[in-house]
Amino acid sequence: MSKLILTSCLQKCSGLNTVKKSHAKLFVCGLQNDNNILNQIAIFYVQFNKLDTARLVFEYISNPCSYLWNILIREYATQGKFRQSLALYAKMMQNGFKPDKFAFPFALKSCAGLANLQIGKLVHQHLVCCGCDSDVFVNAALVNMYAKCGNVEDARVVFDNMSVRDLVSWTSMISGYAQNGYNSETLSFFNLMRDLGVKPNRVSVLSVLLACGNLGASRKGEWFHSYVIHTGFESDVLVATAVMDMYAKCGSLDLAHKLFDQTEGKDVVCWSAMIASYGFHGQGRRAIDLFDNMVKAGVRPNYITFTCILSACSHSGLLEEGKTYFEAMKGFGIVPKLNNYSCMVDLLGRAGQLSEAEKLIENMPMEPDASLWGSLLGACRIYGNLDLAEKIADRIFQLDPFNSGYHILLSNIYAAKSRWKEVEKVRLMMGRRGATKEQGFSLIEFNNVVYKFGVGDRSHSESEKIYSALQELSAPMKQLGYIPMTDFVLHDIEEEAKEEALSYHSERLAIAFGLIKTAPGTTIRITKNLRICGDCHNAIKLISKIENRLIVVRDMHRFHHFKDGVCSCGDYW
Repeated sequence: MSKLILTSCLQKCSGLNTVKKSHAKLFVCGLQNDNNILNQIAIFYVQFNKLDTARLVFEYISNPCSYLWNILIREYATQGKFRQSLALYAKMMQNGFKPDKFAFPFALKSCAGLANLQIGKLVHQHLVCCGCDSDVFVNAALVNMYAKCGNVEDARVVFDNMSVRDLVSWTSMISGYAQNGYNSETLSFFNLMRDLGVKPNRVSVLSVLLACGNLGASRKGEWFHSYVIHTGFESDVLVATAVMDMYAKCGSLDLAHKLFDQTEGKDVVCWSAMIASYGFHGQGRRAIDLFDNMVKAGVRPNYITFTCILSACSHSGLLEEGKTYFEAMKGFGIVPKLNNYSCMVDLLGRAGQLSEAEKLIENMPMEPDASLWGSLLGACRIYGNLDLAEKIADRIFQLDPFNSGYHILLSNIYAAKSRWKEVEKVRLMMGRRGATKEQGFSLIEFNNVVYKFGVGDRSHSESEKIYSALQELSAPMKQLGYIPMTDFVLHDIEEEAKEEALSYHSERLAIAFGLIKTAPGTTIRITKNLRICGDCHNAIKLISKIENRLIVVRDMHRFHHFKDGVCSCGDYW
């Protein structure tokens, strides 16, 4: 069989078997080193989803064509084999081949998939040198890469410099803002899209709903819910789940459940999100009931569902139930992952079973990470176990020496014991390592605007009224038995100064703003980026009683519904 006939057979190829036969005949005809035919065969293997076989053939080609390089890089990236894609891209460069506008988008996709900003920037340099920096698809991939690597600023620079922007670039930018915590920017960018006549897609809608939930901006969330209904996205179960999750994060749990009941075709993501919402609000029993209903409905839980139910048990102090669900994972054929173990450690730690939690970590089939040990360190803070805390802290700092949160937590434990020398040592250690403390802040929405307060913040135009409102609350709070918990002030200063420092935490300033701006009886909703401290927790219980208000505070761990001097968490958080 001549080369001409074999080439003709390949051109008429209609199935994988034909490709395999033609490949075999190469050796019979002595054409196994023919570059042109090998290129064709490798390309056919890619088209028939035989990527590994195509790569084997590729390795025998002395001079692969640019199209083969490109489709191999593309297929590896498309299949999530990002390392192989970048390895092939690097080999292409080493062999002297010049990448083109078809190779760069998928090399950048692989950088994004690996969150490898360093290589992403290198590919950016390459594409500029190759004259591809004006291509709309390449730039869209660049925006996506920078956004997914957490460098939103550079993503925006690329986006702003694009002469033509497609929907992919708009979507990459808005999802990048949302996923990296730029919540206000997400909402502003969505408005910019609409003002310029760009029709938002599903990803854009999911991004703004996520941002509203993170901000606790229920009024804005209501507007976007209306937008979802009018644009027909309501029938999309993922969007419906995002709307439900948004309301739950804004404190409207009953409305979230109503939407859950109305959602048709609920999948495991929808069920899991509602279970997580109940857990986040401290309603562990309702989360358990919902989990059981899900199983009865024939929806099979996954490891994320179990993470949600275990977390719900932890927030509600349901120790035995949590243990039961952890064991039940085996019955569903699910091998517990790190998140599941983390929930169990948190559950045991909150229940005061610190030794059992430590044993669980040491007997895990995988290596624990810093966050897992961090859960146990948090339990040491609750129960004042300094010896175990010091032991755990050594392990944490080996795994994650630059995380300020763990340093602060250890510092808290020392401060609660008035061990001020050790507090200072930890602070000095933080300074040497360059670990800076995350600043606490609280958010409150009023008249469709989200206001932000920091500790001791006097930047607001109505600061005098805000501070005056807090001072007026001081006397009735003390009459109800309020005693400042000064161990939450991490400085060796006089008690009077400690009490003053506690009085102006960000959540109290936000609540005072809500009190002076809203009508009596109106629910006040606050979002705090850190865990609410014990003293503020006690203070807000009393404020809710004095002012006869429902005050809903969402901190980094859970919701607290304060009413008539009581918190929904039962002081268990």
